[in-house]
Amino acid sequence: MEKRARGEVRVHQRLDGLRTYSLRFRVDGRRRSITLGTDADGWTERKAERKLEDILAAVRVGVWQPPAAAEVVDDSVTTFHEFASRWWAARKGELREKTQADYEWRLKRHLLPFFADHPVSEIDVALVDRYREQKLIEREHLRAAAATGHPLRDKRGQERKPMSSGSINKTLATLSQILDSAVERGLLASNPASGKKRRLKTSKPIRRLLEADELKDLLAVAAAMDRASQRYKIGRRPMIAVMGKSGLRVTEMCRLRWRDVDVHHQRLIIGGAKTDAGVRDVDLSLDLMEELMAWRASCEVISAEGFVFATQSGRPRNKDNVRQRVLGPVAKKTNELRERRGMPALPTIGPHALRRTYISLLIEAGAPLPYVMDQVGHADSRTTLEIYAQVQKRLSRAKVHQAFDDLLATASESTDVPTERPDKMSRSTIVSSLEDAEIGAAGGKDGPRGPRKWSTEAK
Repeated sequence: MEKRARGEVRVHQRLDGLRTYSLRFRVDGRRRSITLGTDADGWTERKAERKLEDILAAVRVGVWQPPAAAEVVDDSVTTFHEFASRWWAARKGELREKTQADYEWRLKRHLLPFFADHPVSEIDVALVDRYREQKLIEREHLRAAAATGHPLRDKRGQERKPMSSGSINKTLATLSQILDSAVERGLLASNPASGKKRRLKTSKPIRRLLEADELKDLLAVAAAMDRASQRYKIGRRPMIAVMGKSGLRVTEMCRLRWRDVDVHHQRLIIGGAKTDAGVRDVDLSLDLMEELMAWRASCEVISAEGFVFATQSGRPRNKDNVRQRVLGPVAKKTNELRERRGMPALPTIGPHALRRTYISLLIEAGAPLPYVMDQVGHADSRTTLEIYAQVQKRLSRAKVHQAFDDLLATASESTDVPTERPDKMSRSTIVSSLEDAEIGAAGGKDGPRGPRKWSTEAK
């Protein structure tokens, strides 16, 4: 009886994140190996198994032949979809999970639907401009539909939101990255998506932060809402306190576990952060440490692996949950309270506004910039310096206004202006007025240049 041909699929994990698929089997007593390709080429374990079954069937009937030399691939006809898929498979492993999701949104929702079937070598400036124009037209259609009260919806029934100029520019930046790779491979002479001319004009958003008294009002209202809550404790005040008094990003706060709260050294240990600089120890004030300990004492079940601000099911909260369940309602009630007091409303509050508030208060307290950057996990100093400039402007405000008021008060007392009509004023009166003005400008009767004598005689 003929021995049944057997083989196996082998998967090799590469350092760049790709997986290579290969086959091993025997033919006429000799071991054979064939490399199929990587997952960037579309190979999967199931697809490799089907290929192995086909080869083993050919071996059993004696018709299998070794594969011929690989044919030369004509890159000039490679479509954008094929090229972008290979580019993304090689790039994906270098990025963090959140950034990966952002890139996939740009590719799948915007770039691929427009460029997919175009050969990479034929993409030019006119085509890139046509893509940008299409996005602007789509935006106007969405705005017009929303204005009529009948917004357009996606396949899941959710309302489609118009893309901002900044979001359109992000898709163009990704397109430029892909086409940079095409230039390096000789498929394009130059990158048609690069340069400022391909980008839309954007306005820099006004980023507000809270004053110390505004943060205090927010915390007081959050505490009152916690006390009045009939359901399970949400922890509105401690959540706002952690973001506003330690500068944690909202995702860092949501993923914070009790084992990360170092009571002995009065710090938070942040591990899974947005950037490498975000992996850090955050020093806690005694006030915030007491906030956390009071929150811990109010929680029913505590474990080292448990999340500090878990949902009722024990899962971590997310940024949308914090905005909708915590910051939104608390800010609304705070503004109602401030309105009754005759005070202005708070600026728009999001998790990042609280983070910026912490940075500003830390700078105002005299903390050195390197320490501030280390506390909040800033790898780039630009954001820290931007907030630093805002704080310096705020600190200078009182001094400048006081100096301005003093200047006006001094000016009103400096010179007695004659009230007689010029034609009725004597020469001695005019000269006397000029003398007083000159002395005042020189620093008094005995000013810097010493006493001066004026002659009233005509020359």
